[in-house]
Amino acid sequence: MEQQQQPRQGDLSWRLSSHPVTLLCFLGFRISSLLVYLFGGLFVKDNFVLIFILTILLLAADFYYLKNIAGRRLVGLRWWNEVDPASGSSTWVFESSPAGAGNSNKTDSRFFWLALYVQPVLWAGLGVLYILSPKWLSIV
Repeated sequence: MEQQQQPRQGDLSWRLSSHPVTLLCFLGFRISSLLVYLFGGLFVKDNFVLIFILTILLLAADFYYLKNIAGRRLVGLRWWNEVDPASGSSTWVFESSPAGAGNSNKTDSRFFWLALYVQPVLWAGLGVLYILSPKWLSIV
């Protein structure tokens, strides 16, 4: 009889997450904007403006969730802007949990940083594909 190997801490399995709902919502926001951009044309014919607006709204929701919720709960990051009332100058304040704090989960961290770096690479790849497409070349 063959035994299944149990997932270890740090493996890419959402079941190992300390905050599975936060992680799944984070990944959902990250993936939904790409899916709406890629497959929105199947559901909304000849209305690129609507697809564009939905994609921008999903990216804005993704940014808000990343900055205010997922960053803090998954990897202990938070940041905000402080304005000095006397001079009006703006200062960004960045905080992260200490490295040895023990409240970090390797699975959460791997999912967070992987999704954070992969999504812009996918968007850049889609941009290059669009520029090289015959539709764009016919305009130029």
